[in-house]
Amino acid sequence: MTFEPDGKTVSGSPRTLLDFALLGNVALRGECGGVGICGKCKVQIVKLYGTINGPTEKEKKHLSEKEIEEGYRLACQAKIDEGKATVYIPPESRTGKREISSAGLDEYIEPDSSVKKINSVLKKTTFEDIRTDYDRLCGKLSCSSKTEVSLKILEKLPELLRKSDWNVTAAICKNRIISLEKGDTCDKIFGIAVDIGSSKVICHLVNLITGETVERANSENPQVMFGEDIVSRITYASKEPENLKKLQRLVIDTINSLIDTVCKNGGVLHENIYELVFVGNSVMHHLFLGITPKYIGVAPFIPAVGNLISFQAKELGVNINEEGFITAVPLIGGFIGSDAVANLLITKIYETDEVSLVIDIGTNTEILLGNSKGIMACSTPSGPSFEGAHISSGMKAVSGAIESVKIEENDVTFTTIDNAKPKGICGSGIIDLVACMYNAGIITRTGKFKDKSNPRIKEGEKSPEYIIAEGKYTENGKDITITEKDINEFLLAKGSIRSGWKILHEKYGIDPMNVDKVYLAGSFGTHVNIENAITLGIIPGIDRKNIVFAGETAVGGAKIALKSLFERDKLEKILKEVEYIELSVESSFSSQYLKSIPITGA
Repeated sequence: MTFEPDGKTVSGSPRTLLDFALLGNVALRGECGGVGICGKCKVQIVKLYGTINGPTEKEKKHLSEKEIEEGYRLACQAKIDEGKATVYIPPESRTGKREISSAGLDEYIEPDSSVKKINSVLKKTTFEDIRTDYDRLCGKLSCSSKTEVSLKILEKLPELLRKSDWNVTAAICKNRIISLEKGDTCDKIFGIAVDIGSSKVICHLVNLITGETVERANSENPQVMFGEDIVSRITYASKEPENLKKLQRLVIDTINSLIDTVCKNGGVLHENIYELVFVGNSVMHHLFLGITPKYIGVAPFIPAVGNLISFQAKELGVNINEEGFITAVPLIGGFIGSDAVANLLITKIYETDEVSLVIDIGTNTEILLGNSKGIMACSTPSGPSFEGAHISSGMKAVSGAIESVKIEENDVTFTTIDNAKPKGICGSGIIDLVACMYNAGIITRTGKFKDKSNPRIKEGEKSPEYIIAEGKYTENGKDITITEKDINEFLLAKGSIRSGWKILHEKYGIDPMNVDKVYLAGSFGTHVNIENAITLGIIPGIDRKNIVFAGETAVGGAKIALKSLFERDKLEKILKEVEYIELSVESSFSSQYLKSIPITGA
């Protein structure tokens, strides 16, 4: 099987084109996990020397008759039984490098990490001092013989001491000697902070002496090929143990690749990285650790473990110093994971009397409301619509995605990421588009076209479509459009977010308009047009100067936990003040959700 335009060839037993792509690490979208729902894995079979199954009913829903005639198929539905094929992946079906926000709240904290280094020049052995090498080392380090140490370090201890002329540096973490190094290396103490998101993984290399972020890298979470949403991944991981191991391996390999990148760019050796602190929602947390997330997905939604825990890197195969530690920031409960805890650490809403609302929009949206007197938290299944999935021309925030839209007198203007030719529209662009269509009187509060004689509305294959970008301007030469069904999908996701914070405000006993501050977290929040988000009812319409673009708060909070034991030790006390609200058992959720779907207007 040869995939173009990359020219990558993959061999294997009979399987679907999507499975061949997975096997060869080919960049092909598959937001629904290969069940034929999203229609994003569209490919064109250019050459076929063998047999393939015919188009399925699911394909006929997503592909026009003309496309099928031209050899287009959904990769998840087309199965090669024998022979060879050349498959072209059109631009809109390829994954690309996502735009990540670099701006945000300052996470500076006085460095006080869990890793300490001590340089020692030991006295050489004599007949007058016959202490063992290890006792001699512990005596100089002022640590007890009960300090833990691995057999591997003890194995190299005699030669290292003598080859270094008894001048060595010990790295100590959690009352354990995790590294013994020749000479004075006290100026080389590094750590890694990782945010494992449902759709992306962000990795920061941190100097634990200065607190400076040395390098940053990010990647798509390859688990999206097994489902864009976390429920799909729970289902896949729960089917058989091998599936769980596969999802774990994917994210570990991705993190290792990102570590390689930041080390190379930062000029840092892997063995000088002594701790990795990670955050993520409860499902991502479990998948990374290789723990089944099965029971998070069924009532009463209980994680297997949620407290602050650490493991040695060699247990997971993470590419830092093998004796170093992997530390998991605590979870809150249910689907609300350590990414929400990281949001708390960086916004510090628990330290102020002001009532603040924190919204971290994504496939799974975390919402926090409160102050120093108490905090409420909930998670809303906003679905992948904000990531561009379930939208016919939708895509992630990668090069060529329409990220902002304006409509004036029925003229549509837009900008794309990297100023590239448009390939589709991402979440921030969808917010602008729907709000502008509503303000221009093109759609109703429920997302229906008011006047189908509008010159930008054409009759599509299955339903009327509003033209965002004409084919003569797009990369693939086809119109980029939005349908009533697309708008409805988006409004359903928007309604989920709005109903979440509305319920929290009701339970907290405060009117949303009386909130002192709103924090919009994550890359998505940074690119949102505030006025349009308020028009749609995604956030409360408070004084605009009190709405804060918080940036990548999850990785920022992870860096705080990495750099400061003082801040890390406060987590247990902070989390005692957080009340987890499970929306699915709230009696008002259904009615509030239905009321939250229509467009509210500014």
